Amino acid sequence: MLKPHIGDSVLRHEDARFLTGRGTYVDDITLPNQAFAAVLRSPHAHARINGIDASAALAISGVLLVVTGEDWLKQGFGPIPTKSAVNKKRDGSPLNEPPRHCLAIGKARHVGEAVALVVAESHAAALNALDAIDVDYEALPAVTDARKALEPGALLVWDDIPGNFCLDFELGDKAATEASLKASDHVVELDVVNNRVTAVPIEPRGAIASYDAKTDCYTLYNATQNVHANRDTFAEKVLHVPKEKIHHIAPDVGGGFGVKNGVYPEPALLMYASRKLGRPVKWINTRSESFVSDSHGRNQMSKVRLGINKDGKFQALYTETIGDLGAFCWTVGPFTPTGGSARTQGGPYAFKAMYYCSKAAFTNTMPMDPYRGAGRPEASFQIERIVECAARKLGFDPVELRRKNLIPPTSLPLKTAMGLDVDCGDFPQVFERTLALSDRAGYAKRVEESRRKGWLRGFAIAPYMECTGGGPKEFAGVRFQKDGSVELAVGSQSTGMGHETSMPQILAARLGIDFESIKYRQGDTEATPLGGGHGGSRNLELGGNAVHQAASEVIEKGRKLAAHQFDTDEAKVQFEDGHFFVPGTNQTMTMREAIEASFDPSKLPEGMAPGGLDANTTYERGVISIPNGCHAAEVEVGPETGVVRMVGYWVVDDFGTIINPLLCDGQVMGGTAQGIGQALLEVAHYDPESGQMVTGSLTDYALPRADTMPPMTIEYYEGAPTKKNPLGVKGAGEAGCCGAPPAVVNAVLDALKDYGVTHIDMPLTPEKVWRAIRAAR
Repeated sequence: MLKPHIGDSVLRHEDARFLTGRGTYVDDITLPNQAFAAVLRSPHAHARINGIDASAALAISGVLLVVTGEDWLKQGFGPIPTKSAVNKKRDGSPLNEPPRHCLAIGKARHVGEAVALVVAESHAAALNALDAIDVDYEALPAVTDARKALEPGALLVWDDIPGNFCLDFELGDKAATEASLKASDHVVELDVVNNRVTAVPIEPRGAIASYDAKTDCYTLYNATQNVHANRDTFAEKVLHVPKEKIHHIAPDVGGGFGVKNGVYPEPALLMYASRKLGRPVKWINTRSESFVSDSHGRNQMSKVRLGINKDGKFQALYTETIGDLGAFCWTVGPFTPTGGSARTQGGPYAFKAMYYCSKAAFTNTMPMDPYRGAGRPEASFQIERIVECAARKLGFDPVELRRKNLIPPTSLPLKTAMGLDVDCGDFPQVFERTLALSDRAGYAKRVEESRRKGWLRGFAIAPYMECTGGGPKEFAGVRFQKDGSVELAVGSQSTGMGHETSMPQILAARLGIDFESIKYRQGDTEATPLGGGHGGSRNLELGGNAVHQAASEVIEKGRKLAAHQFDTDEAKVQFEDGHFFVPGTNQTMTMREAIEASFDPSKLPEGMAPGGLDANTTYERGVISIPNGCHAAEVEVGPETGVVRMVGYWVVDDFGTIINPLLCDGQVMGGTAQGIGQALLEVAHYDPESGQMVTGSLTDYALPRADTMPPMTIEYYEGAPTKKNPLGVKGAGEAGCCGAPPAVVNAVLDALKDYGVTHIDMPLTPEKVWRAIRAAR
């Protein structure tokens, strides 16, 4: 029997299933009489579709159906809308949103756009049919750079959207920021590029759709992060059916990182095909398809200006950004380069004034959507790069310059110039703890040791401040069974983060019951009436507090039952450590005894039905929380090869209350790995002339490997749990992507400072670093 507490490193319950091959992913599911689908994708970045001849494909043995864009339109299905929270331009007019149908209509606008769906008796037959479809493409010029897309006379992605312009945005006090810059002793300016990346989850996207003619209902198994919201969009906006007609299930999902959060066309196509054929239809994306059909992230070009006085005090921050949206707005694409990147401008530093403005442009590339952090890593990179640049240009020690400008705890709570409600934290203490972990006293010796071996050594420290996001409501339901088991259903969803451990841990700790008795349900629209899925580091803040709230409701019902058993007033009954009791007496009842009594009508108080301890609750967040922390990195750089080796890494994070340190370590390590990948290796690169994706396979798109990762030391600061939610949690899932890129990039530049290298755009590949050294020499 395991009765954990909050703060215990409970081992991941789900890992026994995953490590022994008993996980159930979409591709593990086979339904009776199942057919197989494949998607014909555009080989062109921009092309007019003059016609599609599918007769040869339909003549192939085993081919059951071919669906084209024209077929789709004839069914009256709707386009997939954007749900961006920022949906208006600065003048108040709506953003320019092109229609996003499930198949290309008239034109293909990026390599990989779905042009037709094939369904066949076998996967092989479906693939053969793709080759037999004759599409009359008329290739057109393409634009792949958002900056060029906004230039006068640029090629148009959409004929009816002038200048490829989606929307513009601003936040902060422009006049005050400009005045503060003018009054500053120095203004440092830097152009910063946040490179385009894609998530590459270990499990590609996939889905199976089944239609039941008797009930006129669909069952959709889908590798997604958000079953409720995406179900609603498929039903209400695309297929035009009541949402109750779609049972949406996410089985085990092998990684998401934002790429599986959005609404994709394939599931809707499968549901239509299943209804038309009267049988289930399965589709699994290939890895090469994923590179050109999974949403991408980042890809912002920014000009950052920092006003700083001669004493090193920051005065003003002014950031101008151009964000690439790709060919469509996708699900929430316009939010990332606008509100998503604006909220946390300035990080944990004190500024008199800040201003952020941006423009978002359409290009002939795969559309953008949130990728782990969705704007907060971009903002963190912008501030940390300009601070490092200012230190180098003006002769400040980079560590001291940061230390001097951190917001002191005595200034909290405060509302930043970006409107962010920062309620608690101790940024200086977190900074100093990180610095201490990195053993600065021994750094000079390590530099000399590296030099003797022919390596250049560099160090950087990067404090960050971010915020949570995602839907503001979450459901949790607790149902007790006569056999002693407990069913816990939560609307938030794990794609590998360990919710099957953390959520039952909260319930077990609150009620004092056996962790092993709890059966967890997630990712199922019939398990919970609502759910926010996974995104914005929201799980513990929303899902965890929903479980806590449900447990509190169970306790209140249990107090009534216990009072009846004790023959006393309910107000006298207290609950602690899994026991109901009346102080000063020997009257006591365990939660387990209360659960057993709840099924015995003779032991129930008036008005309580058998099973009356069950609880169904919806927790609603008031104000988002503010995770923060600090990363520090040491690197070695080969001056003759440009190779970068990570040799040390230290993190102190303030996530409020730590529910399970083991799971939290995993989140920090994973986010840091993706941040290091973006800093050193990853880029989704398009050829500027053809619009072809050059890095469209794992041969060309470099991911971090085990030997890329440094030894890591991770600690937590829990001295300031937030009062914004009962558990005091702040969110942990995306923080690693905020701290890692600037820490790594600045450490490399520190190693190269004697060469006069002050800037290299990510990723810092060996070739880029080698060229920078040669150019400096």
